Amino acid sequence: MNKLRFVLVGAGRAGMVHGQNLVHYIPEGDLKAVVDVDLKRAEETSASLGVKSFYSTLDEALEKEDCDAVCIASLTFTHREMIEKAAGAKKHIFCEKPLAQSLEEAEKIQEAVEKAGVKFQIGFMRRYDPGIRRAWEMVREGKIGDIVLIKSTGRGPGLPAPWIFDREKSGGMLAEVSSHDIDSVLWFVDKKPHHLHLEAKNFKGQEIREEFPDFYDHYVLTMSFVEGPLGMIDGGCPVGYAYDARIEILGTEGMIKVGETEARGPVLYTSDKKSWRDNQSSWRDRFREGYLEEMKSFIRSVLEDQNPSPSIIDGKRVVKVVELAHKSLGQQSPVLWEGEW
Repeated sequence: MNKLRFVLVGAGRAGMVHGQNLVHYIPEGDLKAVVDVDLKRAEETSASLGVKSFYSTLDEALEKEDCDAVCIASLTFTHREMIEKAAGAKKHIFCEKPLAQSLEEAEKIQEAVEKAGVKFQIGFMRRYDPGIRRAWEMVREGKIGDIVLIKSTGRGPGLPAPWIFDREKSGGMLAEVSSHDIDSVLWFVDKKPHHLHLEAKNFKGQEIREEFPDFYDHYVLTMSFVEGPLGMIDGGCPVGYAYDARIEILGTEGMIKVGETEARGPVLYTSDKKSWRDNQSSWRDRFREGYLEEMKSFIRSVLEDQNPSPSIIDGKRVVKVVELAHKSLGQQSPVLWEGEW
């Protein structure tokens, strides 16, 4: 087998990124069908990608299509059902973040995947962004000594889709907006958290709280690691000014910064001694290479029988951080990380 044949579940923004990459930029990938609960959108997406088959259910696609893997880019609260169906059919699985909206769901997903014995990769594409990956390598090479503090910023220009306001469906803003930040901090530190503390407030979405009283739009999560550094994540939407994703790692012998708000492109300098440049406006543009490289890595792991990374364990750890953080927010005090790492 020199190609991996995919069914794509979810024809939204993330699904289109993966679909376009599989069709146009990854020769080892072969997209056979698109699945979306909205059949018209599935049809339109498949047509735009040049894919012949489209379905409204994964069951039908698995029954009719000869495929090796399923790429799941549907809404968070559907992940468990889609993963269990794919695993039951012995298909390898790539799944967008977050893994699940609760730790209980994540554990059931892990059980299904391990029972099926299929490859599984969670979509934390920042690990494959060239700049962030080089920063991670520099830390591993000892360029800045031991990590003292790592800070990850994740802010979006606008609010996410309304279904995300419901924590039972999405895991909340922390899960949907900052899962990548949480994973990045855990990946760089590679140690078990000791305790976590979440502070969150609602600055711009007051009307949302009428229906969802626990909604917040800006937050700071701090973590202390066992025999390790301090960690901090700040996030929020909508900030308006840009899509802002940055990491700063302070070590005992130096500091690394990676990420920027400015878009690639020309800078305009004017006669009144001012300069002007576009800011990043979209996660799709900022992490274009990361999305491409993570899917290439998943395909290689299947074709060459390697362990995919990041793994289902990495996905479950992020869900646990979110759950503990919300517990901290509810009791307005730090909470301990208990149990396995």
